[in-house]
Amino acid sequence: MTTVFFLFLVHSALGLLVTLPLVPERAGTKYFKFCSAAATFMVACGVWLAYRRYGTAGGSGAPGGPNYVAVLACTAAALGFCVLYNRARHFGWASLQKAFLALSLLTGLAGLVIGAPESQRLLVSVTDLTSVLLLGAAAAAMILGHWYLVVLDLPILALRRLTVLLIVALVLRALVVGFALAGPVHAGFDDARAVAVGLWSPDGVFVWMRVLFGIAGPFSLIWFIWKTVEIRSTQSATGILYVQLFLVMSGELLAKYLRIAAGLPL
Repeated sequence: MTTVFFLFLVHSALGLLVTLPLVPERAGTKYFKFCSAAATFMVACGVWLAYRRYGTAGGSGAPGGPNYVAVLACTAAALGFCVLYNRARHFGWASLQKAFLALSLLTGLAGLVIGAPESQRLLVSVTDLTSVLLLGAAAAAMILGHWYLVVLDLPILALRRLTVLLIVALVLRALVVGFALAGPVHAGFDDARAVAVGLWSPDGVFVWMRVLFGIAGPFSLIWFIWKTVEIRSTQSATGILYVQLFLVMSGELLAKYLRIAAGLPL
């Protein structure tokens, strides 16, 4: 489970950082510091979990497998640059903020690509990238919804941008999961079909939970989120985004479990 939580925490953190360029400066320094601090905390927890379990040598089940050391180094570098970005925001080092944010994202994403199994590197890398985007969009939209109570003149365009990003991320995630299930890889398809016809399959149950919680559930809320944003009802949108974030996080956590426990890149 160490690798499951490592992936989940790192994906969530990188996703939150990815969304920051879409938020206007009018949100205030505190918004960017809060998001980067949350990302720093999550990456630090992920690195600590991996180091406590596998040290610097790695081992069976370690993140990245034989590339564990490189993955750990890249993630630690992303953590360092994230801290520097947070401090750049705090002290107003405007010229360094974009550089530190870009370096944090590049090193973190490099760790994800390096950690993908060589036999399925392309599929797993795309799966990870869409997971990062979806987790980040869901979390950032929910946090920004609260910020309208802090910055009263924050334009609705900011939340609309993140809502569009959430929709795009969800569509991309659904396409990747659909390809993994029904494409040449057939990841989890037989297990899911067994459950559908009344047979018992533990992996099949988790596949169905992953699809229903992580894909179908969030899709069912998109229309409501968009309409509440359109009428500028930010408090209502934030309430729905809470549920959206819970469903997305549940689905992505199940996806990480299926990837590690059953080898299914969903």
